[in-house]
Amino acid sequence: MSTRQNLSEYSGTITKFLPAVLKENKSGWIIEYYCEHPVTQILTRKQIKLQRIVTRYKSVKDARAHVSRMIMVLNAKLSGGWNPFFSAEDARLYEKLSTVTELFLKEKRKENRSTTIRSYESFCRMLNEWISKNSPDLLASMFSQLYAVRYMDYMYTVRNVGSTTYNNQIKMGRAFFNWMKERCYTKQNPFELIKLKPKTEKTRIMIPGDVRLDVITDLQTNSPQLLLICKLIYNSMIRPIELRKLRISAVDLVNRSIYIDKTIAKNKKSRNATITHDIIESFTAMNLDRYPLNYFLFAKDLVPGAVGVGDGYYSKRWSKMRERLNLPMEMQMYSFRDTGIHEMLKSGIDDLSVMQHADHANLQMTTLYGNHFDPNLNNLIYEKAPKF
Repeated sequence: MSTRQNLSEYSGTITKFLPAVLKENKSGWIIEYYCEHPVTQILTRKQIKLQRIVTRYKSVKDARAHVSRMIMVLNAKLSGGWNPFFSAEDARLYEKLSTVTELFLKEKRKENRSTTIRSYESFCRMLNEWISKNSPDLLASMFSQLYAVRYMDYMYTVRNVGSTTYNNQIKMGRAFFNWMKERCYTKQNPFELIKLKPKTEKTRIMIPGDVRLDVITDLQTNSPQLLLICKLIYNSMIRPIELRKLRISAVDLVNRSIYIDKTIAKNKKSRNATITHDIIESFTAMNLDRYPLNYFLFAKDLVPGAVGVGDGYYSKRWSKMRERLNLPMEMQMYSFRDTGIHEMLKSGIDDLSVMQHADHANLQMTTLYGNHFDPNLNNLIYEKAPKF
């Protein structure tokens, strides 16, 4: 019977193998068996030399009895899934990549906020889809730099992603494989040597004062609540993702602030965001005391509610308004935050105060917003420049 035929009898077990047998050769006795190599997936021969064991016995009969017991134990281990090609400490190197991604996501779901999890899930999904088409049985430890290069080529040329998405995929890949290295699923990070694409300028542009007047006029009629959200982004520097998760209990009209808890903050640090007089008036008009304190501040239809809204809920309404006013795509709702930071810096508020209010990690990040194009810069310099 051929090796291929014999294998079919045992292919239902965890590890594919051919049972161990005793072979009495002129050069000595050996136990011989075949087992599937976990990397090559080829049935490979293994041998155990018995000469030292045999010489311990006075009779051949006793020696055969001992070897028979060895073969019985060995075949039992093989039937139970034991594989001689790796030991317990490096067994993780033989897990499939698809299995490891699930373990990675399970751990990250306990540690990260929802937006980060969605990014990890998106990366793992696209990676697994590509692997399933190109090498469905690929082990995590066998994902080499060549695989990483081919995957990134696929993202850039076939999926036609931009440089920002391309770079984010590399960063996600580095984070994922660093996690794998720490947990002994691989010995290398194949994304480490892949270079990032040159950074492109942000697609967002500022929203100047004359355009804001048009926005105010439109939203006062069509969506006063969206207007309040825009003011909170511009004046209070609260990010849209944070606004989605705000509860009524966070609003403190007496102390003119909104508490951003670390559980919803982008940088996982709690802070108090200042609110202006007109924002306080808008909150007062909402009669927030009519609702339970645990209600979301801007839920469905942008009014307080028990169930929060998902990603894109606010931006869809912003897009409708932008179409009505025929504003450029680069004027995004988040642009109000960029604009607010820029104009606070220009108004004479010190950099440190703006940094703290904007919830930035350092002054360098804050001053980047001062480099936005200012259409009034020429007039400002013309009128206020000192004489030579």
